[in-house]
Parts: sequence; structure tokens; C-alpha cells
Amino acid sequence: MKQESAISKHLGHIAPPGQRILRSVIAVWVCMFIYALRGLRGEPFYSIIAAVQCIQPYSSNMLTEGRDRIIGTLIGAFWGAFILFMDLLPMGGTWQAYAIQFILLGVFTGLVIYSTVLFKISQFALFSAVVFLGIAMFHMEDVNPYIHVINRSLDTIIGVGVAIMVNSVHLPRVKDRTTLFVSGIDYVLFREDRQMSPYTKVELNRCIADGMRFTVSTRQTPATVRETLSEINLRLPIVAMDGAVLYNLETMQYLRTVKMNPDLVRKITDFFHEEGMPFFLNTVQDNLLVIYFRDYKDLILEEVKDAHHERIAQEGEEGFVLNKSAYLALARLYRKKRTSPYRNYVRTNAPITEDVVYLLIIDQEKNIDRYHEKLMACPFVSQIRVNFETFDCENGEKIMRIYAAAATREAMLGYLQRKVGAPRMVTFGTENSADVIINDARRGTMVRELKKRYEPFDLKGLRNIFHM
Repeated sequence: MKQESAISKHLGHIAPPGQRILRSVIAVWVCMFIYALRGLRGEPFYSIIAAVQCIQPYSSNMLTEGRDRIIGTLIGAFWGAFILFMDLLPMGGTWQAYAIQFILLGVFTGLVIYSTVLFKISQFALFSAVVFLGIAMFHMEDVNPYIHVINRSLDTIIGVGVAIMVNSVHLPRVKDRTTLFVSGIDYVLFREDRQMSPYTKVELNRCIADGMRFTVSTRQTPATVRETLSEINLRLPIVAMDGAVLYNLETMQYLRTVKMNPDLVRKITDFFHEEGMPFFLNTVQDNLLVIYFRDYKDLILEEVKDAHHERIAQEGEEGFVLNKSAYLALARLYRKKRTSPYRNYVRTNAPITEDVVYLLIIDQEKNIDRYHEKLMACPFVSQIRVNFETFDCENGEKIMRIYAAAATREAMLGYLQRKVGAPRMVTFGTENSADVIINDARRGTMVRELKKRYEPFDLKGLRNIFHM
């Protein structure tokens, strides 16, 4: 049973064949059909290669690929025809003839490759060289080798044309370009291994480029979103820090922030100081994320030497003890995140109360639950909002974040909806509050659900069958 479960889990990560595979199959069939209509003249192999290579996830890529593929073919064909026309390759089986052939083939191969550089399509240098060598080496003794040159170029053009045609045909769908679609990230776009399926990347970018209004809402900072979703071309502002900020990834600007009252920050930090809990203070200052933490004898930069004690005495502060497990967890998180160019960590013992968006503590789950219970008994509890998560945690750990009570995803999403003028909003997430609940992020589940709502199959979309 365990083996079957492991196999099922592995197969669950395998995405089903996507549109590119299906369109490639159709392109092969069309190329062979055209070959038959031509009376079996030409070489369909080259048409198929060109078509399959030009089938791209995005139409703009396909047109560029097709254009460069034709230019690359013509370069190779030109130099192949040139060397045949000038009759530069000697016939015969003598070693002198072979020596001249080898030298000239090498020199002209270099010219072919250099030509692709001049045309700024050096990525097709290998292909152009193959075209040239195929003509020069295998057709120089043909009665009319120029027929092969013409057919070779024509076959490539046919393949590119087939690719464009196949990629331009779509099912009739109606596009919903007015609704605002919002997705979570962890366990929604990402699988449990924090990886996105290739299907998710391709289809999400395609829909965004097609005009879909899409963004994400997350507990993470904009820095984390920028790092983890670097392959997604998000155009709308994102809701980050669990609704505390609205951030534009393109301009790198915080468009809206909900900061904590300085007096409230002082009360919370005093509470954690008394408990011996280290923490991060996340602030937004002049469009910069600045994260403050206390300077515990610079121990944040090295391992705690005494591994046998649960608490560490802090010199200079009588009666103060630092929770070791929380400190070790925070230090590990610091070392993991500090290399990011989008985060600015500052060690200080000065009281920081201005521009604070949220506080973060991390410790063993039982300790976090205990501190949370104590925190809920404080008189300022009505002014705060608390959430928890286990991403970036090791076994048994838990993260607690503390925000101002007014900092909620619902409020920030409502603001964004009004800002973009969307009459309707659909959210995707793991919580019961989401419009569409995603229970399994494997195999691009979220994007499949998204496409059903953004571009449903409908005969009213017949006019959208042909488009690039």
C-alpha cells in the first residue's frame, strides 16, 4: 500500500499533455498531408522539423521563431548553392581532392555561422550549418542539385506556415477581460515542494498576455513574490503581507500600506521583550522593505555555542533571558533571506515604532501557541490581527505574524478592485473564504479552474477561433 501511495504521489506531479504537444501532433499530420498533395515531392522531414520547432507557447515567440527559421534556412541554402554554382568542390577519390573538400567545407561552414551572427540569429547557427552541409556534401553529384536547394527552402517555408496556421486556430471561447482574478500562492500556485508546474507558467502568462486581469494575494512580502514568481509576467499590483500592502512589481512601489500605530508597536514589542522572544519588525520606508531585529551580542550571525541550555542569558540586561529555540529559528530564517536584494536587514537596539507593517516571530509550534494565548489576553488585542503559517519552517516550527486589525486581504482587494474598475472579483485559495477552493495544487489545478472562468467554451466565441 505504501508503494502504491508513493507511485500515486509521483504520478500526481506529472502534468497531462498540453496544447503544444497536441498542436505538434496536428502539425506533423498537416505536413504529411501537404507532402501527399505535392505528389510526394520534396522532403517532408524538413517541413516537420520546422513546424515542430516553431510551435511555441506564445504567439509572439512563434512568429519570431518562424521568421528566424526561414532566414537560417536561406542562409544555409545560399552558401550551399554558391559552393555548387562555383564548382569549388573537386570530384574524384584522390587524397588531394578529399583534402580540398575538407578544407573548403570547414571554411564555408565558418562563413555560414558568421552570416547568422551578422543577421542576429546566432541561435540558428547550427541549423544553418546543417542545411549548408546537407546540400554541399550529399547533393554535389546530383544532375541538378539546385532542385534540392529550392525544395529544401520550400519545405522549411511550408513547415513554418503550417506552424503558424495550427497555432492560430483555437476553440470558440468567450474572454472575460473585466473580472479581476486573484490567486493565493502557497499550496495554490505552488505545490508542496514550492514548485510551479510548467503548464501553470505557460498558461498563466498566455492568459495575462491575452488581457486577463490577474494578480496574487499572499502573506509573503513583495520580495518573496518577486523571487518566487519571477517567471510570471504579473501586470497588476499584488496584495502582499496578508493585505497590509498593495505593491506594483513593475515600478517597485508600495501603492498603499496599512501601518501599525506606533504606540501599539511599543506595547507589542514590550510584551515580547518580557517573554524573551526575538522577532523581526517589518517596516516600509520610502518604498523600501526594512527589517529590524535586536542586536543580541551579534549572535544572530553565528550559532549559539551552548547547546545544552534552553535559554541564553543576555549580558547587560539583568533578568533578561532569550528563548533559544526561537532565536535559532529566527537566525536560520535570517541567513536564508538576507541575501535577497529586495530585503534590508538592520540590527539595532533602538526602539523602532514608526512605519511598522507587521511583526514576525518563529518558534516551536507549542511555544507559538502559548505566546499567542498570552497575547490574546492583552488589553490591546482588539487592535491587532494575527495569522500563522509553516512555510519556511523546519519540522515542528510555526510562524506568527501580527498586523494592525485594519490590515486585511478583503479590504485591500476591495481597494484594488475599485482601483482597476473591475465589476466582479473571483478569488482562488485554500481557505473557505475563497470563491474557488483549491485542494490540490498539483498538475496546474488552479490554472485549469481559472481558464474555465476566464475563457469558457462558448459558441458565441466563434469570432475568436482565428487569432494569433
